Amino acid sequence: MNRHHDPIEILITARHLEAQGIRPTARMVRLALGGGSTAAITQALASAELTPLEELIRRRRAALDLELTDARRALAELEAEQARLDEMEESLKALERAP
Repeated sequence: MNRHHDPIEILITARHLEAQGIRPTARMVRLALGGGSTAAITQALASAELTPLEELIRRRRAALDLELTDARRALAELEAEQARLDEMEESLKALERAP
C-alpha cells in the first residue's frame, strides 16, 4: 500500500539521510518513510532543487495560519447564529408564559 507523504515530510527525510552522509535517492527515501509513491517522492526531491525546504515550510505555515483564521471566523459566525437562535427561543418561551 502506498501511503501518502507530504512533500515537506519527504524533504525532511531526505535531509536526515544527507546528514548521515547518504545521498538520498527516491528509493532510499521511500524505504526511510516506510512506503509512499516513488513518483511523489521524485517530484518532491526535484522541487527541493527549485525551492528551499525552509521556504516550503514558511509557505505551508502561512497557508495554515490563513486556514485557521478562516476557521475561527466561520466558528464565530456559527456561534453568533446559535446565540440568535437561543434568543429567539427564549423570546417564544416568554410569549407562552405571558397571560
